[in-house]
Amino acid sequence: MFRETVYAQNTDLAEVMRLYAVAKQDTERKCTGDFLSLTLSRCEYLMGLSYWVRGEKDEAAVFYERGIVRAKESLAQRPSSEGYRILGMNISLLCGVRRAYGLSNSGLIDENAKKALELDPHNLAARYLVALKQVTAPWPFGNVRRGLSTLEEIAGQNIESMEKEDRFYLFMMTELACLKLNKNREARLWHEKAASLYPVDAIINILLKRKR
Repeated sequence: MFRETVYAQNTDLAEVMRLYAVAKQDTERKCTGDFLSLTLSRCEYLMGLSYWVRGEKDEAAVFYERGIVRAKESLAQRPSSEGYRILGMNISLLCGVRRAYGLSNSGLIDENAKKALELDPHNLAARYLVALKQVTAPWPFGNVRRGLSTLEEIAGQNIESMEKEDRFYLFMMTELACLKLNKNREARLWHEKAASLYPVDAIINILLKRKR
């Protein structure tokens, strides 16, 4: 419920914060070990996203930093593909709200995604992170055409195995890549795919600012 509320963006922040607290309490009651830390890391980046779409970048950064700490805790207990993937996800979001951090740490997105793929070559969400770096990083560190090719390849696989939010990010980033290459008709189709998962444009619009 917490995750769906965050992406729907039709609830006031106080209620989102209450659901965040409930989600953390439930996680701490039901989970243990590395899975506990990993699930708490997801809670942190979701709460950070709630602040980011409201334009509160400094507040969002606090939660992304907590998410990074939790993901590292999980990996210290047991290295896992999903642990590295979630760490990379938190880092990518923190790069989005803190420019200086992004300039010196964006390489960690790709690094952790590749570690995730070493442990599980079929982790499509980790492959998405590799493509994200290609699409969003400036030349010569990025390559939009290569990133788009990777994204389209992922989209042609069994994406139903991905979490709903990961499919949303896949579609949104493919839209961004198309826009950067002036493929506006294709971009619109990917936008519609993303909006069919979460029909409010707030998150799509704030993340697409990476185009600028």
